[in-house]
Amino acid sequence: MLLRAPVALVLVAACLPANPMVTDSATAGSASSDSSSGEPTTGAASSGLFACGTPPCTLVLVSQTLDDRIDVHEVTADGSRLRGRIGLDLKPDPSGTQIEGNLLDEPYGMVLTPTDLLVAVGHYPDTDRGSLLRFPRATFDALAPGATFSPNQYFNGGVFSGGVEVLLHQREEGIFFLPHPSGRLLIGVFANSLKSIDFSTPSELLVVDPSDLKVDGIGSFDLGTIDPPCRGAWRLEALDPLAQDIAVACDGSDSVAILHLPENLGSLAPKDAAAAITGCGLNLGAGQWTTQFAAADGGGGLLALQSQIAETPRAWHVSRDCKPLGAPSMDVGPAVMGVRLLREVVRLPNTDLWLIAAGAPSPGVVIARGGGTPELCGMVTGLESLDVGNAPFALTLDAAGAHLAIGAGPSANPELSEGRGQVLWATLESDSAACKVAATSVLDLNAGLFQQSSPETWVRAPNVILVAELDGTGA
Repeated sequence: MLLRAPVALVLVAACLPANPMVTDSATAGSASSDSSSGEPTTGAASSGLFACGTPPCTLVLVSQTLDDRIDVHEVTADGSRLRGRIGLDLKPDPSGTQIEGNLLDEPYGMVLTPTDLLVAVGHYPDTDRGSLLRFPRATFDALAPGATFSPNQYFNGGVFSGGVEVLLHQREEGIFFLPHPSGRLLIGVFANSLKSIDFSTPSELLVVDPSDLKVDGIGSFDLGTIDPPCRGAWRLEALDPLAQDIAVACDGSDSVAILHLPENLGSLAPKDAAAAITGCGLNLGAGQWTTQFAAADGGGGLLALQSQIAETPRAWHVSRDCKPLGAPSMDVGPAVMGVRLLREVVRLPNTDLWLIAAGAPSPGVVIARGGGTPELCGMVTGLESLDVGNAPFALTLDAAGAHLAIGAGPSANPELSEGRGQVLWATLESDSAACKVAATSVLDLNAGLFQQSSPETWVRAPNVILVAELDGTGA
């Protein structure tokens, strides 16, 4: 699992990319899906992992980062069911715990297209050299409901088969995916050791053509060339529908960066597209802060978050030209006073509200309200089903902002936990003026699936979530 332990935080923190966009037959979210109480099942959903006989079909894909697999759930009006699992344990740990040496493969970012599933694998072929896997969706057509598509069905001794292809980009932690509307794939490279507290190496943005997975075809933009240089860059965030401006929080430099992409990015060769990128940065102040997450504000700017163990967190509102739109928030609402660690952040569409995953010592979901100086004004209510031992890491909304998916795992030492993490699906009711958001009809998509003696059912780090609605025209 991707872990960060800056000096300012003695708590375990995991990074979580935003929900990637999905296209054509898979579009982000579902305004019509209805989450209600009910136990998940592994009963017949329809034929194949990504089939949709009666559209729309709302799927929740979860990268189980520490458990080397992807889980695919379906949310229905009656509850949820496990569609199936994709095993990504390419360097098997006989113990099943994935903590032996360099045996963790670390599946992370995901993109679902009409034809393929793209997956970032942070630690294959080795801990400091990652890769991109492309699975044709047809690969999973024969997968039985609730079954696992195991590595031995497509991988043997370093060779991929069955139409599965690999791009060995050889970068350290190239795990943050952002699909560009043109069809190109943008990959954020953290470029530093997971176990170090020195994130001094400048990060990198890769431009890739997913239909041509050749190393010599990769375009690369050096984030060290902007002012200030961006080091320790986390997830990528599109600031507009055309993804012409891309934001990233830079933990190693306590800054945010905004990259301006060429309008014709999709018609350029990846190397030429990368060469045409420009950017700017904004330092958010030195000290014991971590600067790990940012989210679009809906108007071309962004909300940037900072945490530290000694004080309440703070939020900045930043313009697309890297200018602060006011002072950082310092005062927080009474319900947020115990929060120290902020993680994934998403914006509720058509509102001035953001939702932010909060870790220990006060796990939950923080509500932020926009403006020149954002407010950390409250906590989402109705999450009593969140287990006392778990804390939210990943947050993902459907396109309408009507439902929230939460990946919650052990607050500390997840590799030593029993694997009783959760993936929650909740309907949302919000009142911006009152700074209130309530989660209702909360489902635990993993309820009834955990077996202590079976590591293949463990949920220790559900760190990336993709919500996709299939319209029935895809595979």
